[in-house]
Amino acid sequence: MAKGKRVAVVGCGPLGLVSLKNCLEEGFDAHAFESSDYVGGLWHYTTEDKTSVLPSTIVNISKERGCFTDFPFPADSPSLCPAIEVQKYLESYADHFNLRPHISFNTKVTRVQRDEKADKWIIKVEGSADEAFDRVIMATGLHRTPNYPRIEGIELFAGRQIHSKSFKSPKAFHGQNVLVVGLGNTGADTAVSLIGKANKIYSSHRHGTVIIPRTKNGRSIDHSVNFRFMTIQRILERRVPKLAEGLYEDFVKKLQNEAFEIRPEWRLSPAPSLKTTPPIISDTIVQAYASGDVESVPGIRRVAGPKEIELDDGRIVEVDAMIYCTGYNPDFSMLDPKADPTSRPPTRWRKARGSRGKPYLRLYQNVLSVKYPESLAFMGCVALSAGAFQIFDLASMAVVQLWKGGSPLPHRGEIEREVADHEDWIVGLAQKESVHAQMVQGHSWLEWADRTAGCGVNEYLGWGWEGWRFFLQEPELCGLLMGGLYSPHIYRFFDGKRKKWDGAREEIERVNRTPCVKRKEE
Repeated sequence: MAKGKRVAVVGCGPLGLVSLKNCLEEGFDAHAFESSDYVGGLWHYTTEDKTSVLPSTIVNISKERGCFTDFPFPADSPSLCPAIEVQKYLESYADHFNLRPHISFNTKVTRVQRDEKADKWIIKVEGSADEAFDRVIMATGLHRTPNYPRIEGIELFAGRQIHSKSFKSPKAFHGQNVLVVGLGNTGADTAVSLIGKANKIYSSHRHGTVIIPRTKNGRSIDHSVNFRFMTIQRILERRVPKLAEGLYEDFVKKLQNEAFEIRPEWRLSPAPSLKTTPPIISDTIVQAYASGDVESVPGIRRVAGPKEIELDDGRIVEVDAMIYCTGYNPDFSMLDPKADPTSRPPTRWRKARGSRGKPYLRLYQNVLSVKYPESLAFMGCVALSAGAFQIFDLASMAVVQLWKGGSPLPHRGEIEREVADHEDWIVGLAQKESVHAQMVQGHSWLEWADRTAGCGVNEYLGWGWEGWRFFLQEPELCGLLMGGLYSPHIYRFFDGKRKKWDGAREEIERVNRTPCVKRKEE
């Protein structure tokens, strides 16, 4: 069992940065390897054939909810930041916590090999000597290998085909008829970005979806959710799951219907369950449909000729280019095969129609290796309705506490039970509709991460003795934490295992514009 403190972090986007910082903060000798010459990962726009944001990208979550737990965005940045602001934020994060000396830039990891005899992980780097580490955090994420749909007759198509990974500028499609395949956040943003450049824009999708605006009454839409709402939802989800799902669906669809008039011809209804398909967050795609700038069309049946595409309704459209906004598949090919969490997908996952042939992630809590929980972790494999940076932070805090000994590592039986229960849950969903392998049961996962990282949120904001004591000592602040904006900083507010952030209270009060007077203790 690994006992050393030398940790390799592979990748230095948001996942790697926060993992590196949390390791260093808890006394680990951590070092990160980054193939590019910058931090930020896909948030750094590049014209190279790498996954990256576009200059026009606007985040789908507010800075108040989309930050790390102990590092807010600058006060003068907009609530909904453009991509360049997020990149600056990540660079500031690296500088504030002095992470750059612990990062090897322009360093491509080609292999992560397990040396069982030495109980080490060997990091093989292109053009450099191998290095041995006690533990490894894979922070390469899941946006690795483009996922392309299977289309009958695709060999006949003579036009241009690219994945959204390679879409860098709408100018390249000037005057063309373009078919954007897939309707998620990327598909919606891509279609809208082509307006004024392409001659004709088709938005092709087989399923409906829910679309909600970025803002409501002048504030980001995610400000509508507070910790009290999350707590009630968690209780209902455990005791009356159907009711919980229905209430959440009604809540989100109400946000859509109050903001937009959805026309039947767009085929956005019926939409898949929000349990498996998150809503699109866009202020522009509905208007683009309504104005005719973008035409909503069915899925592709087949390619009928060099530029002719037959749709599922039998209509044939002529297009010059297709842009596939159809997601990604994880790629852990650099890993020792026996450590690859996608190497042995369950048979029933492969047979479930909703798996769509996608890889399956066999991980404990979608974070720890099942075979090597004491020394191998994966970041970016958790999907739930919360800010991504908050989730990355919580996941890495939990891993660090498990490896440090602040929380006990689960025994083999516990790991196998959790993995089996998760498989039952996600395969059950996949038998009904399309799902992503990184999905978790959100409230249960947050409880696990909070408890394991030692944040104390559910303890101090619950109904136990600590919760009542906190309420009696600080009723105003307790009310603000429960009913105010659901800030990531609550996970650094209370005393616990992970490091507390002294600025948490001030920042929570600032974003809520509600200073609370601390009650003097008797």
